[in-house]
Amino acid sequence: MSLFKWSSAHSVYLPEIDAEHRAIYRIGDELHKALLAGAAPARLQPIVANLLETAEQHFRHEERLMRAIHYTSFAWHKGQHDSTRKRWRALAKRIAGGDTDATGELLQFLSEWLRGHIGVADRMMSARLRNYLRFNTSLAS
Repeated sequence: MSLFKWSSAHSVYLPEIDAEHRAIYRIGDELHKALLAGAAPARLQPIVANLLETAEQHFRHEERLMRAIHYTSFAWHKGQHDSTRKRWRALAKRIAGGDTDATGELLQFLSEWLRGHIGVADRMMSARLRNYLRFNTSLAS
């Protein structure tokens, strides 16, 4: 069973954000498959680094968008990102230290967190952003 299987049910209806989410899911799936195949820690490290950097870039992108539209739930949404950053940094440190269980913990945590976060926080943000763009585009016409 894959922890990271993208489906249209995960869509937030913003193509750029959906593409970023798909990339996170793809790298998470790559890491999960490598872990299940018994890859050595040296093989897992670059995949972990890529996963976390891709997620970090995505978080920063969402945060820029939310600031640009003066999103009223920005602090709440960013707080979710910040607590996740803290958690994955602790797990990444354990992985770098050779803790063989930490990679599985990271995968489980991110898989569960992403489903909940995308399903609620990102959908709320994307609805607000789509309405903002629709309204501001209509004013420009």
